[in-house]
Order: sequence, then structure tokens, then C-alpha cells
Amino acid sequence: MDEQSMTSDPYIKMTILPEKKHKVKTRVLRKTLDPAFDETFTFYGIPYTQIQELALHFTVLSFDRFSRDDIIGEVLIPLAGLELSDGKMLMNREIIKRNVRKSSGRGELLISLCYQSTTNTLTVVVLKARHLPKSDVSGLSDPYVKVNLYHAKKRISKKKTHVKKCTPNAVFNELFVFDIPCESLEEISVEFLVLDSERGSHDEVIGRLVLAAAAEGTGGEHWREICDSPRRQIAKWHVLCDG
Repeated sequence: MDEQSMTSDPYIKMTILPEKKHKVKTRVLRKTLDPAFDETFTFYGIPYTQIQELALHFTVLSFDRFSRDDIIGEVLIPLAGLELSDGKMLMNREIIKRNVRKSSGRGELLISLCYQSTTNTLTVVVLKARHLPKSDVSGLSDPYVKVNLYHAKKRISKKKTHVKKCTPNAVFNELFVFDIPCESLEEISVEFLVLDSERGSHDEVIGRLVLAAAAEGTGGEHWREICDSPRRQIAKWHVLCDG
């Protein structure tokens, strides 16, 4: 439940693994800790012979109008060994708290930057990600990277890479050129968000990185290096933080 309201606005997302081709979600039920959804979903184009290899994956979420929806937990039901030809089956499963991401690291991101003081442009190359955590009990993430450029804390430009399917170690090699609206990089910062692509629903942030003069750790170091060495393309690995 939400700490302020002491209740929840739950809904369920469901997909069939491993393909994740079929995705559905229920409506949101307002202010209840005992939701009765009573909804029916029908999936087409699934050969009976394949059913033993599939699993149903349910994610229980609480809707939040102002920020990312909270994940309450999840349930994974492998269909191997279930006899579905008898007709209806009623199942009761405990919801498992999702804590896979919290315990393992957020992974790392390799990026390269170059500041051209003559043209006032910043070239950003998103090269690779490695050791990305599993997205949920279903396994691997479908990562992509969003790059946001800020001037004096206001976002002035955004770009994103292509999605890489089912991998903890993604190779992007995508280059973006940003125009800088001022003479120096003093009030500029670049935010990198690594997200897990969820077709038809809200993408979850795997990890975040900020490069700026005031940034701590490697983000600040890398930024100072590109400011001190204009026209040089400088690459560095960075550990991702919580989104």
C-alpha cells in the first residue's frame, strides 16, 4: 500500500514467456487492497504442441499518476506438466516480491564524449552496456539508452538508441551530436537512462548516469576531462546508479 493513502490502485500486466509477444493488462482498480478484476483474456495463434515450453508471467502493479507505477510483485507459472485439455484450471499462487534488481548491481555503461569548442557541439557515443541485471523472474532485459541534454537544469534536447533484445551485455555504437547553446559546458549536463523496453507498457529504468561539472565520481571526472581536452574523443566505463 501507499504510505500516505494507506491503500493501493492495483492492476495486473500479463505476458507469455519466453517470446513476450502477447501482452495484456487489466484495468486499474482504485483504492483497494483486495481487488477483484474478473477479466478474461484470450490469446490466439499458440500451437498446442508449444504450450509445455511456455510460462505465464504476471506483474502486479500499483498505478501512480505522478511517477513510475510501483511494482508490488510478480508470479511466474510454467505451463510444463499442466494438463490444459481438461478445460478450466483454477490456480492460486503467492505473489513474490520483486527484488532482483535491488540486490544485484545496476550494470555499467561505456560512453565516449567529445566537445568541439569551435562549433559549440558535443558528440556523445553510446558504445556498450554490460552486467545489466535481469529485469524480472522472466529473465533478461531488452535495453536501450535515453540521452537527455540539460542547460541550467532545463532539458533542451533528447535522443535514444535502438532497443537490443534479451541481453545483459548490449552493443549500441550509436552517435549523437548536440548543439550547445552557450560558450562553455559550465551549465550543461548529460543524463543517460538505461531502460528496459516493455512493449505496450511503461518502460522500467534499469540505471542512471549523470555527467556534469558537479557530478560525483566518474561522471564528474569524465566531464572535466572532456572540458580540459576539447576535440578529443574520450571513452570511459561508468557504474550505473538507481533510476
